[in-house]
Amino acid sequence: MHTSTHEGATGFTLAYTFQAPQEQVFGAFGNAEALNAWWGPAETQNSVICLDFRPGGIFHFRMVSAGGVHYGRFLFTRIEPHYLLEFNNAFADEDANVVPPPFDLPFPLEVHYKLVFSEYNGATTITLTGTPVDADPEATAGFHAIRDSMEQGFGGTFGKLAHYLQQQ
Repeated sequence: MHTSTHEGATGFTLAYTFQAPQEQVFGAFGNAEALNAWWGPAETQNSVICLDFRPGGIFHFRMVSAGGVHYGRFLFTRIEPHYLLEFNNAFADEDANVVPPPFDLPFPLEVHYKLVFSEYNGATTITLTGTPVDADPEATAGFHAIRDSMEQGFGGTFGKLAHYLQQQ
């Protein structure tokens, strides 16, 4: 497992390498049972409410942590099996309506994520790029201000995915 991050002028990028074939890594994103096992930061227990894995579909999930219960959603915009996954991510309510983040910091209501999957010698690297969607300068600055937290959250999430893939 290898992780690297950098932050550009408009987005956040993280690369994470898994010791598993590309098809298996990509497949873990389109399966509700798999997502229940690994999706979300290490300190949360998440569960799938709805998964419609197709362009225009939704992934609606519940996150439980010591800080309480929150919901999130992805709206899938582009899926190229085994190679590319794009979606808009937002905090949501129990009905999947977008809500402001549960922290006291200006932040975009939605973030667009692009995940590119590439395999070399049986190991798969996901290169994730996140960019604010229709955010004002203050919300964009808030997005950049929590880069370390995003790195930690995605690192924990991808660590859980690596563990899940090893168990398969």
